[in-house]
Amino acid sequence: MKKLNSVLVVLDKPKHEQVALEHAREVQLATQCHLHLVSFCWNSMIDDESVFDVHQRSALKKEVLRARESWLREKMLDAGLMAADVSLETIWTSDIADWVAGRSMEVDYQLVIKSVHHSETLMHKPLDWRLLRECGVPFLMVAARAQRKPSGNILAAIDLRHMDKKHILLNKEVLEAAHQFAQMHSAKLHCVCVVEFSKILRDLDIVNPNSVREKAREKTKDALETLIEPYAIPESRIHMPLGKVGHAVGNIAYKIDADLLVVGSSAHRKPTDMVLGNSAERILVRAPCDVLAVHPGQ
Repeated sequence: MKKLNSVLVVLDKPKHEQVALEHAREVQLATQCHLHLVSFCWNSMIDDESVFDVHQRSALKKEVLRARESWLREKMLDAGLMAADVSLETIWTSDIADWVAGRSMEVDYQLVIKSVHHSETLMHKPLDWRLLRECGVPFLMVAARAQRKPSGNILAAIDLRHMDKKHILLNKEVLEAAHQFAQMHSAKLHCVCVVEFSKILRDLDIVNPNSVREKAREKTKDALETLIEPYAIPESRIHMPLGKVGHAVGNIAYKIDADLLVVGSSAHRKPTDMVLGNSAERILVRAPCDVLAVHPGQ
């Protein structure tokens, strides 16, 4: 992950708590990066040619954008941000994901920050899933925080089931990004690598889970040591749980009370086709903390 010099921040609608802005301010304090704050507007009635003529639509659109720009400037000042370190933009579009994906390819942003919204069945709205697979730069998904102090723990989820060049590169990107954020927040870096193990096998009591884990440790020992060597992660912060990836990673994140979970994904694909495997969607759904998704070569 590149050094953070310029960060794109997607704000929520005015009625929501501006979680992404709060987090962006923390990132700026730690890195002195430039923040580009973007707020999106759109109204289907204003864009309806059967309701308003072209002059009316233009006038209404300008007024909505003017009001939103004024609001955006107020939020910048309320957050204690200095105009010299921040740029503002209000955009009229019904397709936020397409705009963000396009802009992230045109401008050299090193990070996109956006809030996410939890529900009973999905962690993200469709917009978040689209950005996850289409955004060309690391995508930080931040959730509203309960009133608690940060734990100072950051968790990197790596995949040692496949040792091809693409997976090795992605594991390095995940660890480097997690290390960068750990340094930024003076946090401890943890690493999780799941040993897949079926609950059915556990229940049948045919295979010894401890034996499976030890064989996996032995098989991946050299590869794991090579990956984590630059970061000096102690053995006590290396986790190799048994189970399904989504459940196991989520459980470790809960166990260590992680502030951030870093995962790898492949951009421009279906959200369930991420390099971590088809279970990556479950990692994001069950994550109890902020999630940073990185792609190969970032």
